[in-house]
Amino acid sequence: MEKNLFPFLLCLLLISCAGAPVLPRDNWNDRVYDALCNLIETQGVKSESYNTLCRPYAVFDFDNTTVMNDISLTLMIYQIENLRYAFGPEDAFSVFTAWLPDLDTVLTGVGLTARQMGESLAEDYRVLYGKKAAGASLEEIHNSEEYLDFRARLMALNDGVEYTCDYGTWCLWMPALFSGMSYDSLRQLTKESVTYWTSCGRIWTEHWESPDGEVSSDIMKGLVLPTESVNLYKALSDNGFDVYICSASLEAVVEAMACDPQFDLGCSPENVFGIRLESEIGSAFARDYDQTFLEGKTACIEKLIAPLHCGRQPSLVAGDSNGDYAMLTAFDSLKVGLVIDCGRSGDIATLIDRARSQDCSQSSCYVVQSRDLSVPGYVR
Repeated sequence: MEKNLFPFLLCLLLISCAGAPVLPRDNWNDRVYDALCNLIETQGVKSESYNTLCRPYAVFDFDNTTVMNDISLTLMIYQIENLRYAFGPEDAFSVFTAWLPDLDTVLTGVGLTARQMGESLAEDYRVLYGKKAAGASLEEIHNSEEYLDFRARLMALNDGVEYTCDYGTWCLWMPALFSGMSYDSLRQLTKESVTYWTSCGRIWTEHWESPDGEVSSDIMKGLVLPTESVNLYKALSDNGFDVYICSASLEAVVEAMACDPQFDLGCSPENVFGIRLESEIGSAFARDYDQTFLEGKTACIEKLIAPLHCGRQPSLVAGDSNGDYAMLTAFDSLKVGLVIDCGRSGDIATLIDRARSQDCSQSSCYVVQSRDLSVPGYVR
């Protein structure tokens, strides 16, 4: 009887495998899901035109595209709440004002200059550094006025740098907060941060205000890696695509999550492109490298990724912000442009409006997936 059952069971297994979708359904909306499945079926290993020497590839932004929320900003918050810094009080002012072109310009949305903010932060840091060195617990430190002032001012300064300076300045200023760390220690700190925030399973906001009411900032906590991202990365890889990340976060920070088996994205370091510094943490931008923000993302794809694929353009590009607009719209041979709608304005909003009414029977197609940061996943 067992021998007679074997062919039947084998047949059922083959039928089941043959009917398996190339991509799990998850919470993709119909239009996005159909476009992604069609891309995998027509460009992947099952396609008659598939060429192993010139493999198709996909390029993803990381923050608010691959993950929900921003890995760099949640790391900054984790640093603050755990006082995980590697520089002494004597270097605090220079760290907090690093790379800012004019310390006496009033910062937009802050109402104070970078010099004023840096001086206050340095004094708070001196006190907190002393408390920690004396063995005070984090709970004791968190209840101090210096800590409440420090956290509000540092996040307000972050906002001020973003809104007052060019984007490249922020991309240099933020890594300066890791001054004194090695890249290995930074990756370890990032892993701790990511493990903590992802364990929370949600995204939420808090209002941080200095005790004197002079500055405040609304900060977003939590980091979620949607199942959709994990499954899409895997489906592409399993079907013969190479998957790349092109992020405006520091490259080592993104690698710490994207390349760690704990987080299931399956990336290798050579497939992660992010901000690169000349040498040690806190140094200038690396020379002879197009930094991966705004148009630099497009240049990175053209100069460093496309040559690995016989010069072909990406089949899929995914992004969520105006910083991704250039790479989303730069390639004539792009098959699918996946836009994550986080409710932003500007060029990305214009692209989203156009995408919602586009006929996807054309050679290229833009599709939009809405995202609600209040829940751990995509929404239809």
